[in-house]
Amino acid sequence: MSDREKADEGAVERAGKWLATLAEKVMVDGVGPATGSATWAEDRLSRRQGADYRAPGDEERRSPQDMKDDIDAVIARLIKESVAAAGTQGFVTGLGGLITAGVTLPANVAASVAINMRLAGAIVHLRGRDIRDPQIRTVAMMLAIGMSTQNVLAGFGVKMGQKFGEQMIKKIPMATIRAINKKAGTFLIAKYGTQRAAITLAKGVPLLGGLVGGAVDAGSTAVIGRTTDKAVCNGTLWGEEPK
Repeated sequence: MSDREKADEGAVERAGKWLATLAEKVMVDGVGPATGSATWAEDRLSRRQGADYRAPGDEERRSPQDMKDDIDAVIARLIKESVAAAGTQGFVTGLGGLITAGVTLPANVAASVAINMRLAGAIVHLRGRDIRDPQIRTVAMMLAIGMSTQNVLAGFGVKMGQKFGEQMIKKIPMATIRAINKKAGTFLIAKYGTQRAAITLAKGVPLLGGLVGGAVDAGSTAVIGRTTDKAVCNGTLWGEEPK
């Protein structure tokens, strides 16, 4: 392996690890002024439902299906908020050193990735999945950066069918999850890294349709939100609705 190839391989490894770390921070913990995906989603749901709101774990909380109208409205609001955030620089500042740690990406691109991850995590949470689970979070991460989840999972030998539900996702081995993270790093470098990386790694994984001109911007954030929600709701990824 040449020095250049070793450098490219190292960049891919760093990008994959950065994506996985960013996903956990943004979706679960929250970063800077931005709360985690679930906290953000629950806040907006509570505002929507008012006195009828029940927190997760409350025995009186209704199922996602029973709250469908409210959840649909909240997701539409979250997409609008994320689109607005994608057009500002404040989110970049709030993320601090995490935003570009270990990766060679423009800060605005890295911030847009973080915004899209937070949005995808919030949608997945509202539709009844547990983003604290690393397998679920990895799938949400792939949706957030525009990867074709079905193609990637199938490429790693994960059997895809009409009933590919949450329990099947949770059975994906962690070794496979780490390999998927590396694949995601390949995708990220190919899409937003150096011109040479874009040429040598362009066959990484296909994009979901609709991203605008290869640039992560407010328009693509809206697409990511709608595509994530569609993937969770209509069975293109998850299969059965959560109980």
